[in-house]
Amino acid sequence: MILIIDDDSAVRSSLSFMLKRAGYEVKTAPGPREAMDIVRAEAPALILMDMNFTLSTTGEEGLTLLKQVKVFRP
Repeated sequence: MILIIDDDSAVRSSLSFMLKRAGYEVKTAPGPREAMDIVRAEAPALILMDMNFTLSTTGEEGLTLLKQVKVFRP
């Protein structure tokens, strides 16, 4: 399963559409909280994610999420 994490619904939809057409199972999440619910329940083979979930462009939100994911799926 491929997990797409992005706060932009257009990005989530277009990536999901293309990957599903290619035969992949895809789940999407609009932010870190929803993404972690999916990560806890399932083991994504691949995560495609936005690094910025707020107006900040530092990528700190994305790095924090990556650290949380590694705790459950090292």
